Amino acid sequence: MAVQSHAQKELKRVEKQLAELDNRFDKLLSLHVEGAITTDQFKHQNERNAIQQQELLSKKTELIVALEEGKNLAERKEAFRKEVERFIDLDISDEQVLKQFLQRLIQTIEVFEDGKIKINYNLSSPLPSN
Repeated sequence: MAVQSHAQKELKRVEKQLAELDNRFDKLLSLHVEGAITTDQFKHQNERNAIQQQELLSKKTELIVALEEGKNLAERKEAFRKEVERFIDLDISDEQVLKQFLQRLIQTIEVFEDGKIKINYNLSSPLPSN
């Protein structure tokens, strides 16, 4: 959640900077039209603005993708949590049924040489809802 919140704040900051660049261009164009700056000065400043704008647009795209991925992960985690709750509510006395359920719930289990265990859960819905 903290990462999502930070990404959301960063996205707002980037959007504000993009709006400031638009304002800067408008002012720059006005100065050029009024003759306060030369065409070369206008072109130079406009190129700098365009580079900054491209960088900010790339950053904005990255943030939007990260926010979407976070949202998708949160949805998959919630679906997984519901599956675990369903599992807790089940009274499974048949060992074979329990084994099949766990095989669908757990994607892989990795055991490392140092004794650590990593369990990769199937975060999509492992069982159809009844």
